Amino acid sequence: MIALCGGWLPLQSQEADFFEKEVRPILATRCYPCHGPAAGEGQAGLRLDSLAGMLGGGRSGPAVVPGEPARSLFILAINHDTFVQMPPKSKLPLDEIRALTRWVEMGAPWPNAGAPMRVSKAPARATGPAEFTEEELSHWAFQPVSNPPIPSLNDIDWPRSAVDHFVLAKLEEKGMTPARPTDRRTLIRRATIDLHGLPPTREEVSAFLADDSPRAFAKVVDRLLASPRYGERWGRHWLDVARYADSNGMDDNVVHADAWRYRDYVIRAFNVDKPYDQFVREQLSGDLITKWGDPNRAEGLIATGFLMLGPKMLGEDDPVKQKLDFADEQLATTARAFMALTLDCARCHDHKFDPIPSQDYYSMLGIFTSTKTVLTYRVTSKLNAVALLGPEDERRLTEIEDAYDYHDDLATNLNMATTPKEIRDGHTKAIKEAIESYDAIPKAMAVGEEEIQDLHVLISGSHLTPGEIAPRRFPRVLAGEERTPIGPDSSGRKELAEWLTEPGHPLTARVMVNRIWKGHFGEGIVRSPDNFGRLGDRPDNPALLDWLANRFIEGGWRVKAMHRLIMLSSAYQMSTTAAHGNTEADPENRLLSHRNRRRMGAEVIRDSLLAVSGELDTTMSGPAVPHPSFTNLNGEARSRDPKLYQSNRRSVYLPVLRSALYEVFNTFDFANPSTLNGKRSSTTVAPQALFMMNSELVEQASRKLADRLKREAPADQDRIMLAHELAYSRPATSDEVDAWLAFIERHEQEIPPDAETGTEGDAKRDATDAWQSLCRIMFSSNEFVYVE
Repeated sequence: MIALCGGWLPLQSQEADFFEKEVRPILATRCYPCHGPAAGEGQAGLRLDSLAGMLGGGRSGPAVVPGEPARSLFILAINHDTFVQMPPKSKLPLDEIRALTRWVEMGAPWPNAGAPMRVSKAPARATGPAEFTEEELSHWAFQPVSNPPIPSLNDIDWPRSAVDHFVLAKLEEKGMTPARPTDRRTLIRRATIDLHGLPPTREEVSAFLADDSPRAFAKVVDRLLASPRYGERWGRHWLDVARYADSNGMDDNVVHADAWRYRDYVIRAFNVDKPYDQFVREQLSGDLITKWGDPNRAEGLIATGFLMLGPKMLGEDDPVKQKLDFADEQLATTARAFMALTLDCARCHDHKFDPIPSQDYYSMLGIFTSTKTVLTYRVTSKLNAVALLGPEDERRLTEIEDAYDYHDDLATNLNMATTPKEIRDGHTKAIKEAIESYDAIPKAMAVGEEEIQDLHVLISGSHLTPGEIAPRRFPRVLAGEERTPIGPDSSGRKELAEWLTEPGHPLTARVMVNRIWKGHFGEGIVRSPDNFGRLGDRPDNPALLDWLANRFIEGGWRVKAMHRLIMLSSAYQMSTTAAHGNTEADPENRLLSHRNRRRMGAEVIRDSLLAVSGELDTTMSGPAVPHPSFTNLNGEARSRDPKLYQSNRRSVYLPVLRSALYEVFNTFDFANPSTLNGKRSSTTVAPQALFMMNSELVEQASRKLADRLKREAPADQDRIMLAHELAYSRPATSDEVDAWLAFIERHEQEIPPDAETGTEGDAKRDATDAWQSLCRIMFSSNEFVYVE
């Protein structure tokens, strides 16, 4: 008998002959000593002398899945492809491995086996309801978004907007009062750095100070939001969440030659104020919601780079595990980015803290295993790419990929000692030509549809121990039991994106408005922006979070509208100095009685140095890494090449290389590009101060600023005033002017009389050195690198 499609058919004579002549002798000779009749229950509880024993399996699960050698522990073990390697001392001869593999492919026919157990390639789907406790279901994040009324207050003069009512209501409950408003210079510096990541210019500060209209600050906010600098700043916030990088990292740090298109898509989306629900749908299903000929086709394809960007173990030798690992990373990122849930914690067992059973994890994972990410799952996997200009380019792209693989495989496996040089050179030339042709086609790192299938729940997370089928659907604690599983005609990415952006979804809007709030206040209303589960923080002001989420949805999911709503509040415009007694009553400032002082991020520090010194290049978009596709950046220390960063463009356009971050990024707590990161750490360590005093970047910026001061201000006192206005957005005080003049005088007195005529190689110094020292000290100060 042979198992087939859930039933049993008579064993054909040729199959019986194959088993008796090719399979049984191998089992008897190689396997029975440890797993046969004389071995009791068999080592590890596994008997291989009957079909029932193989199908029942041992401690690691079923040994054979009829018809599927890639999922059969027995076949993987004899290939030494897993931690279980049989025989343990030496591998079976290749012809014996082929015979056993062929036997499993045939359906594992075993004469006279009868039907000891029914094995189906499509077990019945689990339909039982998930059993959640009342406590699990009552968690705040799983409740529908409420629409709380605006609170009444005792102090009716302080609020400028409804936001202030929610903030002040919490303060009044504790008998606290908000901090005074900050001064206007501090306010425009704060707003400009928040929205642009750059300090304001002298002209922008002067214009704001001269505008005494009630809408003066509102006009500043509108101007900042209309600038392309806004998208560069806030696009970078999202790139942290999307774990953006220009290289793969992991075993082969292969260049992502087209990742920059996704980076530019994100910047463009923020600048044009793309509705956030559309932004979500494009990143998860842009290839499915656009068709060839659609003017938005390229935009949709590029957007799915969100799913492509994660680090991938391209050298994995187990293709099934490789596919599952890629999908797991995509699922983990999607769940944390849009829902702030750690669904990936349920891969090996039910989630320990949140009501996410393993079955729901594998239901979601099936969406991503049905999604095409790489061309083939093998040791030399290559990421999927899609041509942007039309089907003809797509056909050509496939031809080039095939040609590259052909010549690359031959070149890799040639015997260097016996293969003539002209043959080796011919393959090398063909590889180079294929890469040049490949890079000449406009394309994007983009996903596609794979073979659509539901997954088994994998016991302990191992594909070698499959359990019941988990139909593709969404987490039941959020979507409910009654929602129909996803059909067989699509991966489910489109349905997932639509579900996430339904107005009634309890998490999507909350998570995004919390990210926006954090971008302005340093901490979110929920202080764990990537985890709204039970291990995350509870919201400090739940009513405010829900009120903002409602306004976000009702306002068409517009991010810029949320900026205006938050920034025009009294809460945003407070001083960093707390009112008397507030620090003792609320040491973590969870009730927001004052503003938190914040250090600039890595990119803001670098961009501000360039902007103040007059050297910032505002050219937008384009490739970040000069190397062609398929280049391994680990080879020849390419990832450590300092020339990669010899640019005065904004930091968002510099390469982000996994395993080899730029020095400035490393020093000032840049987000780890290998994982989603909605909340960067902010350390204060000695190397940061040393960097600001001694690095080449600060050395060049201080020299350029000194030159600018000499060029734009004739007198020493004017130069000091200009330096303060450029670096700190305020004039120098009289005490500061006197101190700096004395510093310059002392410094210049130490210059040798013939300094101006010093020759090359001398310790030449001139009067600019004194001003460069002044500029370096100003750059190193807390006032420059912190935002009040």
